[in-house]
Amino acid sequence: MSRSVFRLERIYSGRLFQPVFLLVLAALILLAYSNTFNASFQFDDQPTIMENESLRSLGNVPALLRGQRGVTMASFAVNYAIGGLDVTGYHIVNVSIHVLNAMAAYFLVLGIFRKTKGADDEPRARKLAAFSALIFALHPVQTEAVTYIVQRMESLAALFYLLAVLVFRRSASASTPAKRGLLYAATGVLYVLGFYSKETAFTLPAAVFLYDLYFISGGNIRRVFSRWPVYLILIALMVFFTVRDIVPLSGFGDMSRDSSIIAAQSAGPSLPVKHAAVDGHGGQFPASAGFSVQGISPRDYLFTQLNVLVYYISLLFVPVNQNLDYDYPLAKSLFRAPEARKGAVLNIPVLPPVVSLAILLLILAAGAYLFIRSKSAGESGKRADGMAVSFFIFWFFLILAPTSSFIPIVDVIFEHRLYLSTLGFSVIFVVVADRLLGAVAGRLFGRGG
Repeated sequence: MSRSVFRLERIYSGRLFQPVFLLVLAALILLAYSNTFNASFQFDDQPTIMENESLRSLGNVPALLRGQRGVTMASFAVNYAIGGLDVTGYHIVNVSIHVLNAMAAYFLVLGIFRKTKGADDEPRARKLAAFSALIFALHPVQTEAVTYIVQRMESLAALFYLLAVLVFRRSASASTPAKRGLLYAATGVLYVLGFYSKETAFTLPAAVFLYDLYFISGGNIRRVFSRWPVYLILIALMVFFTVRDIVPLSGFGDMSRDSSIIAAQSAGPSLPVKHAAVDGHGGQFPASAGFSVQGISPRDYLFTQLNVLVYYISLLFVPVNQNLDYDYPLAKSLFRAPEARKGAVLNIPVLPPVVSLAILLLILAAGAYLFIRSKSAGESGKRADGMAVSFFIFWFFLILAPTSSFIPIVDVIFEHRLYLSTLGFSVIFVVVADRLLGAVAGRLFGRGG
């Protein structure tokens, strides 16, 4: 190993590395978003915040919390109580949530590499976690989820999602049954807070299961089921959310207008509801999500999402031509590429959905292969890297599952949906880059250099 590489390793192993890194991480996020604090309200911000009378009094918070996305709506009410419609306060909260998410991402990834490699390689675990958190925090694709005020829904749900996984991880090493039970209950509470920030947190039980299978139970399914109390809590909540919220909404809506309508109605009939479920001409708004969406069948939506998922991946690698409102073509056939409208600016050509399906299946197959191979690799760097890459491949698709499935949503693509999935890309990118750079350094300096 060269002297310069050795010095870098010493930096990661230093006692002050973590607190200094977290401060630098927060500072870089603030610097990156420093020009957004005066960005005006846009699009769905208007009905959800500017014209939503239910946010005008903190006395409505209990009613807001009972409504759809109530945790986020209550946070908007607190913002209004402090600063009215001054956008600065809303942006401060959004950026602060993003800072907390980046820090939580760091600790999640750090714990994964500690679990798979052990304490002997703590500097490398810190290095991989730090660079993964930096990419997650500063990737341009995160701009919409952080800067578009109403998409606090996405980032706040992500915060509770990450915290739930971290708390669950802590429960596995709890010293007493009572402490373990409290941590299981806290995981359930965080699931509730995440779901009522945005319904896309619905998949948390599956993420907890995957984390358990990969990094706690060592691939042994029987050991996973030994923690049945927490899964009982999470599955019971999942059933409750399905019956109370998902079925009545006919799916996972992504239109904040729906949330503002429901929130305003839940606050009571005495409050004015400017955006009730009627349009400006007295007619009903068309459904924005679910099987009753006009013009999009479940089959067409599924075909379209195959292309959208590949486009998301391309956007993570090459974040150019970003757009708040994509004009993305619907796919009507599995074997024929849909034609993009004239003037639509996209990074890659729209593929026949069958080609996108093949690409996605190859990625998923790689995730399964890495999991199987890594289980028998012993305690090694390759095992640690393989398990992490495999886990985050499935993480990527799991996070996107509610909005990229066969349940139609009017807007087929939004960059903010990538917010938490970006962590999966970040870890995979960093692990592969570290392996490649390590191989190059080994050739240049030699093993004993």
